[in-house]
Amino acid sequence: MSRTAPGIGTPGRLPAPARDAPLDPAWQPWIHLLELTLVEANDASWVDMVPAPVARPEGAPLLHGTTLRLDTPRAPAHVRRLGDAIGLPGAHDIDASELILAAITRDDGAITRIAARAGVAADTMAVIAQLAAKPLLHACARALATHVPIAWMHGWCPMCGAWPALAEMRGIERDRRLRCGCCAADWSLPVLRCAFCGEADHHRLGFLLIEGDAQHGRVETCDSCHGYLKTVMTLSTLQPHVLARHDLASVAIDLAAQDRGYARPSRPGWSPDIRLAN
Repeated sequence: MSRTAPGIGTPGRLPAPARDAPLDPAWQPWIHLLELTLVEANDASWVDMVPAPVARPEGAPLLHGTTLRLDTPRAPAHVRRLGDAIGLPGAHDIDASELILAAITRDDGAITRIAARAGVAADTMAVIAQLAAKPLLHACARALATHVPIAWMHGWCPMCGAWPALAEMRGIERDRRLRCGCCAADWSLPVLRCAFCGEADHHRLGFLLIEGDAQHGRVETCDSCHGYLKTVMTLSTLQPHVLARHDLASVAIDLAAQDRGYARPSRPGWSPDIRLAN
């Protein structure tokens, strides 16, 4: 069931080349931090910190039950770089391992405590935590991709448990691939299935068309959980930097979907239980 939404689509075509995508200047500080992080994520040394998969319950992401080794200068150096970029007081005193663990396990209480010690707002520290964890999460997604179960039928990320940032309708066949905004993992889910609640009744599922550009993007909706998921048509897999820019460039679409009563879950699909090595 389609619902054409006139208010959606003021950005027009979703941007293809990440460098040239027009973005609101207000996002520039975040974009700068994101660019620093994506450059850092390309460093091969993060792969050395990827944990080995372990036995886990059905439905648990691959990182669940693992032990992380973050005894490397790269993690604290990255956190300091992020803090310095926004003039964060006490950035050099932040325990990078503690912050990264809190980000991956979605431990809001730990992030709030770290923020209090650093003398900054919890929301600011939450952003730094997300970016601090991204290089390791991207390394995990690359190194452990072959361990993702072929029959994975959950909407949350099979790597880290986060909800997808968007869905790609990929290739000529329009294969639906969900993409994680935290680790950039890539997994398949049937078209007629809500990523958030699993609803498969086509009478409860629909989409909002992006006015003037329905062939390039839309918003999937579910009337059971009132969730929504941005969708983009693409011939090939979006690279992590393009994925991030697509997500940022389409904030107006998020707002338009929310104005129509749809929302994304406030909590992740699965918060993995992870330990730090001593």
